[in-house]
Amino acid sequence: MTEPVVIIGGGGTGRCILDIIDQINAAAGARPALEVVGVLDDNAPDADLLAEREVDILGPIGHLEELPSDVGYVIAIGDGSVRRRVDSFGDAMGRRSPSIVHPNVHRGHNVVLGHGAVIGSHVSIENNVWLGRQVHINQNSTVGHNALIGDYVTIGPLVAVSDSVDIAHNAFLGSGCTIGPGLHLHRHCTVGAGSAVVRDVMSKTTVVGVPARPA
Repeated sequence: MTEPVVIIGGGGTGRCILDIIDQINAAAGARPALEVVGVLDDNAPDADLLAEREVDILGPIGHLEELPSDVGYVIAIGDGSVRRRVDSFGDAMGRRSPSIVHPNVHRGHNVVLGHGAVIGSHVSIENNVWLGRQVHINQNSTVGHNALIGDYVTIGPLVAVSDSVDIAHNAFLGSGCTIGPGLHLHRHCTVGAGSAVVRDVMSKTTVVGVPARPA
């Protein structure tokens, strides 16, 4: 059965999610898994780029209340704190937020995805990994076994998360960073692009460099 969804966020992240949905539908065969009914955005996304995809801009995010009750939502917003607010809005209506997983993602045994997870192309997730709500893992990243990834975490492209890492809610991992095994990244922390994390990162702290230190 084809599931109707609306993309919340019509910028670059939204278009990347459209790419993933295209691949999901291609793998599904004759009956598409997902039907994109349009995009919601409080700003002004590039209408021409969306028109090339035959995707309409339906209005601001608040318009979600006016859509049929069977329309789910996919959040295409990079900021985890904003994803949390939008998710609370959609969840309060009882709407479904399906996980969007590129068909070429490697998933080991016992990988649990929370509602609304978005997993990009060529991601590898090893066994016994738990992901919370609305986690975004961008292309070509890896997650080691026994990792715990909290709600609204954002993992950029080419990130290497080692085994048994605990990443708390709303953490942001910049492109190309490396997280050593067994570490704890606390809530709302930020890891700069290309950094190598070798010790725990405290809440609301930004670390950068090799090895990573507070900015």
